Amino acid sequence: MSGQHYFLTLGFALSLWLNCVDATVTNTPHLNGPIFPVVPQSVPGAKRSAGEFVHPGLWHTHSNLETIRNNVLNGVDPWKSAYEQFSIDSYSQANYTMRGPAAVLSRGAISNYTSFTSDVRAAYQNALMWYITKDQAHWNRSTTILDAWGSGLVDIIGTDASLLVGLEGDMFANAAEIMRWEGGWVESGSKWQGGSGFSIQLYWLFARQSVINGQANYGMVSIKALLSFAVYLDDVTMYNYALYLMYNDLCAGIYGNYDSATAQPLEAGRDQGHVQSGLSWTANAAKVIQNQGSGDLFRFDNNLLLRAAEYTAKFNLNNTVSYNPKIYRCEAVLVDGPWPVISTANQGIKLPVWDIIYYEYVVKRGLNAPYTTQAKAAYGFEGSLPNNDGYTSWGDLIWATSRGYFLRSF
Repeated sequence: MSGQHYFLTLGFALSLWLNCVDATVTNTPHLNGPIFPVVPQSVPGAKRSAGEFVHPGLWHTHSNLETIRNNVLNGVDPWKSAYEQFSIDSYSQANYTMRGPAAVLSRGAISNYTSFTSDVRAAYQNALMWYITKDQAHWNRSTTILDAWGSGLVDIIGTDASLLVGLEGDMFANAAEIMRWEGGWVESGSKWQGGSGFSIQLYWLFARQSVINGQANYGMVSIKALLSFAVYLDDVTMYNYALYLMYNDLCAGIYGNYDSATAQPLEAGRDQGHVQSGLSWTANAAKVIQNQGSGDLFRFDNNLLLRAAEYTAKFNLNNTVSYNPKIYRCEAVLVDGPWPVISTANQGIKLPVWDIIYYEYVVKRGLNAPYTTQAKAAYGFEGSLPNNDGYTSWGDLIWATSRGYFLRSF
């Protein structure tokens, strides 16, 4: 074969492949190699086939959604009181005005992602509103947002692209999981040949940008998102890889965030905002693992997540804690570390991260967590967020598990 003939043939084949995959996706993250195929036997809770995935099964299962709906309709607190606030939030409205889609999103030195952030929250909250009320208007609002961004988004760029993917992208997948498995939504553009549609974007623009992990709380964002993306896509290899990272990545997984012996968060010397957000991301991941029947990250290593939450809450409630300067995150030098003393930067109970931990450990499991309980009371009602910031919020509605002890804090 002549060189000219070879390149013509190669060019024709490449053209066919691009047309078959999806002409709308331009940033297939070429820096990310294939996902490492973890052997299932090496990871407790690993999947062996696509049919083993539980749907819906990201942050919410069918049982959890039924608990929310039935307690709201029956006027049971804390669900009833939380829903009263949730239902009037601007992002819960069926007449919410979509701000996108945009073809390209960027998070970094130049950022333009706030339209996506707002639309994602509206898609998620309208999905919950639809399930609770069964009002078709909420179904329409949530699914039109999913379809618009699923077919309109072409590229995600910027130094913090994976953070955008791991926060907003994860919430987006959760909205889609509810609407697909409970609402019967079928993605616009979906066809057997492939093509444009939510799942194509979810795989190429979201999941593939989370494969290369960061460190500490940043890495946990990627792991939690990969778990969600894998479940939505029924991707066994991706799910097992994320599960493996959670327990074995010493820079980003559970031990890349918290010290086993002392429960000191590895970014305690950096600032308290990143420490508290890391608790939220870890708890979100634990919910997916729990809902998939893949083990109990909440209980792992003598309730390490709870111990870390107690350490964090105690310090941020202005108490003294022990601090070991030898316990710090990987690549701390990138963020002005290691740190000789615990940081008071952003100290205080300022983020909506406490409800999910409180309800899981104190109410559901009956464990003693005095500082977490105080932190929940100190923060107050987890409601509407002025900057969104990737937190689920609305904990008294979505994480409550029983009529156990309830801190009224409206």
